[in-house]
Amino acid sequence: MEFGIKERIIEIMGHEDLASSKFADTIGIQRSAMSHIMSGRNKPSLDVVQKILERFTYVDSDWLLTGKGEMVRANVGGEPPIPLKTGENQVQVQTVPENREDFGVNMAVNKVKSPVIEQFTSVDKPAKTISKIMVFYTDNTFDTFILEKGKKE
Repeated sequence: MEFGIKERIIEIMGHEDLASSKFADTIGIQRSAMSHIMSGRNKPSLDVVQKILERFTYVDSDWLLTGKGEMVRANVGGEPPIPLKTGENQVQVQTVPENREDFGVNMAVNKVKSPVIEQFTSVDKPAKTISKIMVFYTDNTFDTFILEKGKKE
């Protein structure tokens, strides 16, 4: 049975020993958004995936997105080893050399060759004066105050 991204997020939550509400707080999303993901109502957005990868730097992006490979990514040039939880108060360290090729992700880059010049013109508008003020009260009544022209209060 192939698992979806929701199940991989649940696996990260288990690895971190976090409930969905605490996981949402940790990555900086609304708890309701996390609840919708967990219930299957919504799929995680690109923003949610990016926040997971930024917060849990050991998570392999290929694994999170596609399920291919291992959850814990290979170490990248000189990063410290990634601790893995193996039991009560025990830590096992995994060190795997980086062996990735370019993923072929093409990102659109806006290369502006000449500066963009924006011109704003200010249009003078006639001065506005208050003519009527309405005050609404909690008992569903209101008062209307009409200001006479030419009088300033």
